[in-house]
Amino acid sequence: MLVAGAEPLLILSDVHLNYNGSQGTGEHLALLTRRSQGAELVLAGDIFDLSRESPGYDPAEAIASLLRHHHDVRAAFRDHLSAGHRVSLIAGNHDAAVGEERLRKALLATLDVQSDARLELYPWFIRRGGVHIEHGHLYDPDNAPSHPLATWSYSTEPLGIALTRRFLAPSGALQLAHAHETTPVRGLIRAYELFGARAPLVVAQYFATAIRLCLEAGRQEALTEERERGRNALPRYAELTGVPLRALAELVRAGAEPTHHRFTDTFMRLYFDRVVATLSLLFGASTFALRKSPVAAAVTALSGTYLGASVKRGKSRYSGVIEQRLRDAAGYVVRITGAELVIFGHTHSEDDAPCYLNSGSFGYARNKARPYIWIEPGRSAERRHFTA
Repeated sequence: MLVAGAEPLLILSDVHLNYNGSQGTGEHLALLTRRSQGAELVLAGDIFDLSRESPGYDPAEAIASLLRHHHDVRAAFRDHLSAGHRVSLIAGNHDAAVGEERLRKALLATLDVQSDARLELYPWFIRRGGVHIEHGHLYDPDNAPSHPLATWSYSTEPLGIALTRRFLAPSGALQLAHAHETTPVRGLIRAYELFGARAPLVVAQYFATAIRLCLEAGRQEALTEERERGRNALPRYAELTGVPLRALAELVRAGAEPTHHRFTDTFMRLYFDRVVATLSLLFGASTFALRKSPVAAAVTALSGTYLGASVKRGKSRYSGVIEQRLRDAAGYVVRITGAELVIFGHTHSEDDAPCYLNSGSFGYARNKARPYIWIEPGRSAERRHFTA
């Protein structure tokens, strides 16, 4: 029996509420919530686009401001809680601060509900009978935290979030936010298509940010402190979820090694090896044309060989990789914890495999049919799509 108890589960993720372009998403979320009275609303990560906020922001105030902006969502959540139903928020990579205990009080005030309202916040995952629900970014190197039970700081946030906060949001290049599988050449072409005369400035901003991130990678002293803080929180989370402490420790080890923990990983992820090879190729070829230098010829040959071999192995090194990582991770969760069904989000792609469902993105849905998962007690999970 997958879910015990009397409440159905309404599970969705990746809403990405923000101030620009998500008004329709918020309206649909509010409508779906109102049509699902009696269900536990499980918001499985990336509900709020907090990664767009400036450094030093207060997550409690940021979420309160977003809910005031999306007043229909705020009202729907308030009414759902006031009727005695449960709302469970799980942290994602774009709204990791949701897992902080202090946010519950601020959210209760924003939603204008009593302290005994069934509003629950989780930094990692929840269990409902045999169903394991989490966002899934723990298994994505570019967005994995140092530890799933330790909220990161501005200086230690994962590569994907750092790029969003430091480059995409300030430069107005958020149209490129979901182009994580692109190659440098395709990225440059897309930048010129989007920004025209501004493109050189945007590209320069990107490289300045990327170079800083490479230089910072693995040097943050707080990374070790975050992991220690997370380990200390494991016993309490074992009690909260009913998953044995040893199994939780195994799940942590099954997570991806964060890209931002190592200079080499960050350098390669940002394709700087191909950038350096291309610049070396151009420099060597031009120098050889002018001076016929054997050294220039060697630089040209080596750079061209490396670049050709790198592209031959795959223009994009990451296409489809994260989807497969999450499928594999679902298998780990089933094997380690005995879950019957694992539900992730994060990839924005609906996916199905034995004992695994990916909810897809409610905010970035294809064909305007917004995906979610519905589970009645004692029944199999159903993938559904909301249309207004």
